[in-house]
Amino acid sequence: MTEIVKGGNLPVPGQVWRIAVVRRDADDGVPEVDASALLLDASGRVRGDGDLVFYNQPVHASGAVRLLDRVRDGERRVADWLEIDTERVEPAVRRIVITASSEHGTFGQVPGLHIRTVSAATGEQLALYEVDDASTETAFLLGEFYLRDGAWKFRALGQGYDSGLVGLAEDFGIVGGDPEPAHDDEPAPGHEPAHDGPDPVDEPVSVGASPEAIPEELLAKVREAEAEAALVRTSPQVPAQRLSRTGPRSDAELFGGEFPEFVRSGEGKADIVVDVPVPAGWVVVESTRRGDGYFAVHSIDEEGQRDALLANTLLKDQGARRVLRYDGKAPLRLRVSSSEPWTVAVRPVSTVEVLDGTAEGRGSDVLLYTGPAGQLTSRLRTRLGFEWFNVHGYEPDGRDHLLANEASRFPRETRPLPEGPLLVQLVSADGDWSLKVRPPKENRFWRRASR
Repeated sequence: MTEIVKGGNLPVPGQVWRIAVVRRDADDGVPEVDASALLLDASGRVRGDGDLVFYNQPVHASGAVRLLDRVRDGERRVADWLEIDTERVEPAVRRIVITASSEHGTFGQVPGLHIRTVSAATGEQLALYEVDDASTETAFLLGEFYLRDGAWKFRALGQGYDSGLVGLAEDFGIVGGDPEPAHDDEPAPGHEPAHDGPDPVDEPVSVGASPEAIPEELLAKVREAEAEAALVRTSPQVPAQRLSRTGPRSDAELFGGEFPEFVRSGEGKADIVVDVPVPAGWVVVESTRRGDGYFAVHSIDEEGQRDALLANTLLKDQGARRVLRYDGKAPLRLRVSSSEPWTVAVRPVSTVEVLDGTAEGRGSDVLLYTGPAGQLTSRLRTRLGFEWFNVHGYEPDGRDHLLANEASRFPRETRPLPEGPLLVQLVSADGDWSLKVRPPKENRFWRRASR
């Protein structure tokens, strides 16, 4: 048996493995722990809720991953056993991540946590990784089995989360919702709008093409966005209170004050100084251009270096509407990269349209959501083939929520939508998009029937 440290990897021979998530048995001061597994595609995300194997869903539909027994010994140790059969792993699955979570405590209270892999055929112990740096985490990525050049390897991860199994799973695309009936506003099969390319209804979301068919540069963007969201989720956070209204302040005013509209038109490359008094806070930068070719707008710092990306498209006669958090310390400056005529406007957040249930549009845009917490379903239709669809939600204090992040021919995703006020920013949306807000339902997905 080979013992490895965090970040280490080694090949794991054989077809069927058994994995034990071992720790001290629960008693006074030691919380219960649950093991689970996530089956991930080439983008590092699940294809649906069925790709989580856990206490309420102990067998994957393919039969490749199973959550087996919980075994205790006479030394007050307990192990949750899982089984992986590589012959049954679907071609779209590239990684299988083993996790542990606790509902009623932290892993700093759990002695002896380790993950052990053995051959189901011979009983040979193949790998051992011990977690020795746990503190306030309530969930852990313990290790992952991944394909490399046609062979399976194991890597010790040791990445902690403070959001439990639910938060960890959501970072990989688990919605955790009960199956929803068809909605009247969604086209029935056989009655979809005309468009080029294959029928998206017949193509399962996120699985319509083999992972190899999705351009690697798009998959890299998905992975980068998920990594940034995971970093925000797992980083120590100072408890923050929601900004309160004083007097008749509107939701939009929580993001920034009013100021005169600034508009500038030109042609070709240019640097712009916004010469109207703009208060510190969020501002809207709207840019349009005529013609095609590359078009981009950046904010620039005091040294003239590009900072925030505010427009980036190749679509004809297309621009963008983005928000920028302005510190108010120096004049706001923008850089336009284009060979065609363009117009750039800087406006207060009060000019943003409200997302009231549903919205449709084209290209990068921003909306103001002022309702209660719910679920946001985001879709993108494009004639350009594979696209990266990326949507964020920004709170007045700058906190960032990843609301959609997918690369495919017909991106569609549903994620939790926090309580407003929230600026919903479609960051990457080269095509026709739609958003729909639905109320949260009583969620039976995570409810434990029995232990």
